[in-house]
Amino acid sequence: MIDPGDPGLRGRQPQAVRNAFAVLEEVARCGPGVTGTQVARNLAMPKATAYRLLNMLVEEEYLVRVPDLSGFALGRKVAWLVAAAQGVEDAHARPGPAAT
Repeated sequence: MIDPGDPGLRGRQPQAVRNAFAVLEEVARCGPGVTGTQVARNLAMPKATAYRLLNMLVEEEYLVRVPDLSGFALGRKVAWLVAAAQGVEDAHARPGPAAT
């Protein structure tokens, strides 16, 4: 979530955002079940960085862990973004927290 008190992106933050998008795009390119190790290798990124970004994207619901926890897949917020970009009527309501 964006902190309203944050004066903006500074220092390494823009690169961190780019890295997060690269990880999201790599999961989309590889498909469901891609592992953190595969993402790190494909992006020439340290595994610790890849896993930190993967876990952040899971926490924000842009990615999910596959049911057997062996890898990652696109999450519901990505589906919402696709629907919004395609002009789907229900997509204009921003998704809230997932039901538990």
